[in-house]
Amino acid sequence: MRSKDEKLREMVARRMCQIREAHNHTQEYLTNNTRLKIWEYESKRKFPSLESIATFCKFYDLSLDEFFSGMTYPKK
Repeated sequence: MRSKDEKLREMVARRMCQIREAHNHTQEYLTNNTRLKIWEYESKRKFPSLESIATFCKFYDLSLDEFFSGMTYPKK
């Protein structure tokens, strides 16, 4: 059974990938323009800090609310 943190990591990774691909951007393009190691987040190797998520959102002109919209964190 997966922990809640693994589930959250998966949801955030999926959301970042969806947004990036909706703009037809490569991981390399996003990394070059934000200095975020997006491949580490999308591959679930690392969990992005709130600051990194905010940088990602600023690049795509999204609020944090918009980024997390629709995500349901599993209950205990």
